[in-house]
Amino acid sequence: MIGEFLQNRSGRVIALGRVLMAVLFFAALWFDPAQPARASALGYGLLGGYLALALVLLAVALRSWWWDHRLAWPVLGIDVVAFLWAVFFTESLNDDFTSPFLAFFTFLMLAVTIRWDWRMTAATGVVVTVLYFVVGLGLTANELDINLLRFGRRVAYMFVLSLLLIWFGLQRREQQIGAFSETSAPAESLPVPLEGALHYAIEQTGARAGAIAWSNGEEPSIELRTAGLHSSARRLAPGDLSEDRAFGAKVRLFSADRQRSLKASSGSRPEASGKRVSEPLADLLGVGEALAVPFSGGAGRGEILLVGINGVGADHVVIGQLVAREVRAALDRHATLVLSHESALARTRYALARDLHDNVAQSLAGAALRLEGLRTSIRAGNDPDAEIVELKAALRAEQKQVRELIDRLRYGEPELDTAELSASVLPLVNELSRAWNVAIALDCPHPLAGPAELRHEIASILREAVANAVRHGEARKMTVAFRRADNKLRLTISDDGTGFPSGAGRDAPRSIRERVSRQGGFLALDTERAGTKLEIQLPMGDEA
Repeated sequence: MIGEFLQNRSGRVIALGRVLMAVLFFAALWFDPAQPARASALGYGLLGGYLALALVLLAVALRSWWWDHRLAWPVLGIDVVAFLWAVFFTESLNDDFTSPFLAFFTFLMLAVTIRWDWRMTAATGVVVTVLYFVVGLGLTANELDINLLRFGRRVAYMFVLSLLLIWFGLQRREQQIGAFSETSAPAESLPVPLEGALHYAIEQTGARAGAIAWSNGEEPSIELRTAGLHSSARRLAPGDLSEDRAFGAKVRLFSADRQRSLKASSGSRPEASGKRVSEPLADLLGVGEALAVPFSGGAGRGEILLVGINGVGADHVVIGQLVAREVRAALDRHATLVLSHESALARTRYALARDLHDNVAQSLAGAALRLEGLRTSIRAGNDPDAEIVELKAALRAEQKQVRELIDRLRYGEPELDTAELSASVLPLVNELSRAWNVAIALDCPHPLAGPAELRHEIASILREAVANAVRHGEARKMTVAFRRADNKLRLTISDDGTGFPSGAGRDAPRSIRERVSRQGGFLALDTERAGTKLEIQLPMGDEA
């Protein structure tokens, strides 16, 4: 409970420390018979007034982030004066432990380090040390009872303590918050994980409610999501809220009713402004005071409003900057996931189109060719039964290929099992020979093993090559030869057809070239009217 009361609320910590120090010092003097050393009535009056002021400042820190921020500078001056007066009030020859110099000075320096940066810490240390030395000289000049040696030793202590606290200010790390990671897959309906970002910001700041608005820069409307507010999720029309003025440029804590705001700045402290605050998103939602966290990333920009933060103060402006950084990083990751997802879909569609072209389309074309031949055979009075049986077998084989294609789309690529190539190629060669009515000789003198993906690619290449040779080159005989050399598979496909037409282009055959290139292989084409030869090299083993 105490941790929640003080966490990320430096104003409360400083104000509470001031009260405790004043109370303890007052009690120490009251029970010490040797104190006060001088100016008793005036000293007690000033110390009592400082204690009362400390209580008032604690109440201010608890109730108003604006005045706690605005009074920081004048209160620092009051603390310095109180420190010097307490030294004058208690300093004596024989009382070393009652003097508040160390406790007061440490409090001053830590308060400055927490509120500002190391530069302000250094300046305060120098000013207070010099003033302390001047007070010592004044006491000596007025022949008051002080220990000069002890006084000088304290000046040295103050110098060393100042150096340590300056180092602390230099080394102090920025506030830490939890990381925001959106683990869900990119959604088609939302450009960014809006609800996740909003709940993350609420959790990190301890807000009671909040809202998030987002514009992707392409649509004129703005997406709005809320949590704990009356307004529900909706899409704002262009007339409801203009993107140009909807989102601010900096993280800010504002009170629209009182016309006050603290904005993030390049320095260590937020910039305070007492001018009229314009907050279109807050006005639309009926919010008078909130922490506004603008952010950008992916393909747009937006803003988070956080309402009802308990003990809100200047520290939350810094926390808002960290929240904006985390949300921006999440948006960039989301955009990368969307691009990767779209790229994977495009590759899948392209692979599907290629497989349908090389396998299904070519097999159906072969079936149509055989049906045409069957009709001619029936007209000539021949018995069609044998051909019908062959055609049914070919269609069943093609049905199996379609099912394998569906399984690849549904379950992904098969496991990289290794099998003998000729065992899988020989049935395919026989099937293609029957389907296209072409004689195909298989030349594979030595056993060759290859993974499932390589076998699938070889089967698709053979289907496309046989279909091209018969349909476009009118080939009647073909040879398919396999060799292995230098960890590469060499596939040679030759036919006795008329070759590719002269205007086919240097990329022909296109589908086969794309498959070979995808596998990191090489294709050489030798075509003429006496036939066509395809020389293909594909990596095997670790290269595949």
